[in-house]
Amino acid sequence: MAASPLTLLNNSLARKAQKVADLWVSGRWHDFPFGRSPWAEPQTYRALWEREFQKSYPEIDGFEKKSGYVLDASWFHDLALHTQIVIKNSPLCYQHGRILYAALRRYLDTTENCPALTPNPTILETGTARGFSATILAKALHDHAAGGKILTFDLLPHNTPMFWNCIDDQEGPKTRRALLAPWSDLVDRFIVFIETDSRIGLQKIAASRIGFAFLDGAHTYRDVAFEFETVSAHQKPGDIIVFDDYSPDLFPGLVRAVDEGCQTQGYDKEFIRSDKNRAYVVAKKKG
Repeated sequence: MAASPLTLLNNSLARKAQKVADLWVSGRWHDFPFGRSPWAEPQTYRALWEREFQKSYPEIDGFEKKSGYVLDASWFHDLALHTQIVIKNSPLCYQHGRILYAALRRYLDTTENCPALTPNPTILETGTARGFSATILAKALHDHAAGGKILTFDLLPHNTPMFWNCIDDQEGPKTRRALLAPWSDLVDRFIVFIETDSRIGLQKIAASRIGFAFLDGAHTYRDVAFEFETVSAHQKPGDIIVFDDYSPDLFPGLVRAVDEGCQTQGYDKEFIRSDKNRAYVVAKKKG
């Protein structure tokens, strides 16, 4: 049956609106969003990295021990030097990488998660940034001899050269692809970079099941609640969502959305603290 004139009009308007949105995104996020020159000298980034390298995180150590999986420290900190050490006002902390690695490998081991699907899970991430978390998730799949794909969403482009506010800026503008070149074996095999707002991209997900997700995009109540509800609709009992920055003082909207979502969508919460002001949540869908 042919579409009605009203439907055709709505579809046309939707396409035009998407085109306008794409042009806006291209103009803003493709035009050196972190500035047109390096933020600091390489030694400044390295000093920040060495300071973070020396810190201890007992609760995260305990989470790894309980999970039975520990990420190779040398590999982990090298990736962080290039993708997580930035100049900013708030304290640096990239310990969510260890949680993601241990949680995903534990998930892959859990027999209650539909064994027919766990060897090749669909994994979703919002907030790609420089690719740190997605690359760690890829490392977990590789180390577990698993298949699967990681769909990661961000407005930042993958193939546009820019300065990233990181130690690699000393070499001039780079694409994210070039920034992650040392880990291209993992990136090319497992990761699909999707350049879009998660509020648009998540509505187009074709995967019937998202076994594991890391939601680290916008930290507003509205965004987190939308992402939580959307991902939950693609999950089954035993599936996992990990949340970063669970901090009532800094991100009260995120905390509210996570707490409400766990209650209404039926998830158990596991809290892991990196310090007194910052925690992570590993949410597991109940049976």
